[in-house]
Amino acid sequence: MIDHRSQRPFANVILNEARNPSSIAWSLILGVLGTTIALIFAHAAAGLIDDDAYIFLRYAEHLANGDGLAFNVGEPSAGVTSVLWVGVLAGVRWLTDADLIVIAQTVGAVCFGGALAIMTWTVEADGQAPVARVAGVVAALSPVFICQAISGMEVALNMLLVAAAIAAISRAGLLASVTTGLAYLTRPDNLVLAPVLLALRPRRRALATIGACVIVCALPWALYCHHVSGSFLPPTRIGKLLVFLPGWYGITLAEFSALPIVARLAFTLRALERVALLFTEGQARVLVPWLLLLPFGLAHVKRAVRAPLVLLVLSAIAYALFFPLVKLRYFVHLLPWLIPIALAAITRLTQRSRRVLFVLILFAQVALCWRALPRYRDWVTCEGTKTRAGKWLAEHTAPDARLALEPIGAIGYYSHRYIVDLGGLISADVWPVIRNGPDFDPNELLAYLRMRHADYLIDAVDGPWAGRLLRALPDALHLEATIRGLEGCGAVGVYAVQR
Repeated sequence: MIDHRSQRPFANVILNEARNPSSIAWSLILGVLGTTIALIFAHAAAGLIDDDAYIFLRYAEHLANGDGLAFNVGEPSAGVTSVLWVGVLAGVRWLTDADLIVIAQTVGAVCFGGALAIMTWTVEADGQAPVARVAGVVAALSPVFICQAISGMEVALNMLLVAAAIAAISRAGLLASVTTGLAYLTRPDNLVLAPVLLALRPRRRALATIGACVIVCALPWALYCHHVSGSFLPPTRIGKLLVFLPGWYGITLAEFSALPIVARLAFTLRALERVALLFTEGQARVLVPWLLLLPFGLAHVKRAVRAPLVLLVLSAIAYALFFPLVKLRYFVHLLPWLIPIALAAITRLTQRSRRVLFVLILFAQVALCWRALPRYRDWVTCEGTKTRAGKWLAEHTAPDARLALEPIGAIGYYSHRYIVDLGGLISADVWPVIRNGPDFDPNELLAYLRMRHADYLIDAVDGPWAGRLLRALPDALHLEATIRGLEGCGAVGVYAVQR
């Protein structure tokens, strides 16, 4: 049966939904709640929890200053996964001249609130008003979502765009198509949105619209990547696989790429097991009860609310096949949608006592949120060791000094120095050197450092780069300084490269 609502323009859809002011009001209230709580967390500590976020900030700073899309000024590069997030940050910086950390966390908090508002509105339109509202409050009070939203990464923008696409599936085909295209620019793995939308809107016109929007959004970025790196995809995927595959799975990228189909399937199962293990770590453990309740709630929600679960499964499979370095932030934008499905299960399983259970759940979430705040502060403080190192380098090295390191985020952002990226995110010239991951040839690395005129190698004290190099070639480096964080937070070594 055709859903005739999908034939109407989106403006008419909004007018029709506005006839229920209670739904709109609750959505807005919960959106504001989510934004406010996220901003409270952001205000609790100065800094970010993810070093990669500073890569976006440095790109955004240069773009806002008119230096183009470049990590090192004068060298165009494509070392970011989310070009749209860079554009948003750069645009706000250009308009306001505000601090980029404040911009990233504020925009992230607003996007997080917007995503919760859309989720609440969508679930309530499904005829599940109590479930929608409780789910919105639970998500707004969930530390795992809050911390990711203000991490400085693209997570909250991804939440917002994917939520908009899901909400528009059966209401406004053009909006769903446009948000899918924009979501691709936020994270390329959002391409899995396209088959889900087509499955739910199986018409030729939908195929053409979705295809056109994805191509219009993806083509300029793909051409730029090819222009600066020789590939239609950013070099970030290859760089991360080269560095981390050996440590995570004991296999190099060359060996991974050469796996026959049977071995690749077995490897994929290992990667999927690692995806499952994400939910046993840290703040994500509180999501396990919601996951266990999903089978009991799926039959009681409509397809728009089930779509995120389909996306989650497709994303996990895609990552396991092509990029098995899974992290929680790759999936967290879909996880709030599991809560209303689980609450629908509770509604059906415990009809008489559901109100009591809902109240207990809300009290538990408040307690979790309150307990997480000091932990978030400690997390930021530990990450601040790299910030201190970057500021030290800005004060104690020559303006034209070249720093070689991995990871490049906070130290690159605060040092304002030329960065030689050993992780292969910015350029591909280091890939042959790191092809074996941590088992690199010390002579090759030293030759590369000298070829790139690196003045300093920055690494954890006796870390994987400096430690291996010094064990093989004791005269290759000289320890110039050690920047220490708080106890238990590690230390950063500044090593002068000997000519």
